[in-house]
Amino acid sequence: MAAMRDRRTRMAALAGGVVLAALGIMFLLNNFCRFLDAGRIWPLFLLIPVIPLVIHWLERGREAAGAVLPITILVFYCGHFLWLTHSHWAGSGTSWPNFLIGPGLGFLFLYFAERRPGLLAPAFVLLGLAAAFYSGIYSSSLPLGAFMVIAGAILVLTSRRK
Repeated sequence: MAAMRDRRTRMAALAGGVVLAALGIMFLLNNFCRFLDAGRIWPLFLLIPVIPLVIHWLERGREAAGAVLPITILVFYCGHFLWLTHSHWAGSGTSWPNFLIGPGLGFLFLYFAERRPGLLAPAFVLLGLAAAFYSGIYSSSLPLGAFMVIAGAILVLTSRRK
């Protein structure tokens, strides 16, 4: 038990060190190419609460798997808002289904962390709605078809493990 706790503490320290090193590299690179403009990088502040959540999850393991949901949502929205600020909010009118994808992915990753089948229903409802809305926005069945293939594959692969 103590060996497992020591391993998790080392993993948490490793995660924190990687984050700090990555931030340091960003600030050093900013001296050569000015990309750290507050108007463009503000979504990175969404990652601040992710750091203690990841450390908590790494320290406690499956006991703290519930942290996967907010971690996934915050990381996804950080990426979404970074893309929007980089594109000068050009896609904001058609990317609103991403607000369904964030929690949908959160439930899906929480399912993979906890293996509770009840988590697949909200994941598939949210992700399926987002795919249907994207299919309607772009007049293409590609997003909905891709979702159905991926959801079917997940169901087939997870049913074999039982």
